[in-house]
Amino acid sequence: MATTSITGQTRIVGIFGDPISHTRSPAMQNAAFQACKLPYVYVPLLVHPSDLARAVHSIRALNLAGVNVTVPHKEQIVRYLDSLSEEAKLCGAVNTVVNRDGHLFGDNTDGRGFLQSLKEYGLSPKQGEVILIGAGGSARAVLVSLLRAGYGPITIVNRTLANARALVRSYRHVSQTEVTALPLAALQNSQLLERASLIINSTSVGLHDEDFFPLAYAETPRMCLFYDLLYRPKPTSFLQPARRGRRPTLDGRTMLLHQGALAFALWTGVPAPLQIMKRALQHALQ
Repeated sequence: MATTSITGQTRIVGIFGDPISHTRSPAMQNAAFQACKLPYVYVPLLVHPSDLARAVHSIRALNLAGVNVTVPHKEQIVRYLDSLSEEAKLCGAVNTVVNRDGHLFGDNTDGRGFLQSLKEYGLSPKQGEVILIGAGGSARAVLVSLLRAGYGPITIVNRTLANARALVRSYRHVSQTEVTALPLAALQNSQLLERASLIINSTSVGLHDEDFFPLAYAETPRMCLFYDLLYRPKPTSFLQPARRGRRPTLDGRTMLLHQGALAFALWTGVPAPLQIMKRALQHALQ
């Protein structure tokens, strides 16, 4: 596909992250901009945590159309924005920023993208219990969406148990679904695992091929879906044992596709060309 011409009318959209070299969002978004003949270009921007405030100021200073936000900035960026969507407020995290004539509006499309991927897979809210590993910004977005959609009961498992318990307290009011917090050792608890229909990794463990936390995969039901919010060209260390055990798996590419399509519409006001974005993402991950 030919590269979009850069002119004096070109608007820039970026993605803030650290690290950022692994992102496949530029391929997906630039294919969409070109397909819709829109004068936009999407670029990765390495932003260290200590530079986040200055980076957000640069959105206004350079008149960027907006940015995506990824690890580790989703929660910290909230304090630097002018307004938030209701979902972003509830999550306490932002993955999409829109520059509206200098007014920076933050939204979170992660949860909606995640739910759309579950819908495509065919998992319904009534199929069993959910284990959510992690308690950061991505976990918040996923938890809010799961609660709103009626999934559950939900167990949050985290290295720091206090953070998992804080998450339970924060979202107790969202629905009547039972939500509990347990330490990482629970990932080897057969009584918990044998009831699971969905196990989600929302941590960054596996992004750099490091070993995942000990998890008793064989104790899960055969149809338990293992879902890693990370996406890599090859299965992550969380998904590899699940595949060997013939459990179904999903990685974050379908969620990435749908949250990206929602972000595209926020920046441009134009419906996203989903199939074109999907093909570009598949090609980038090969």
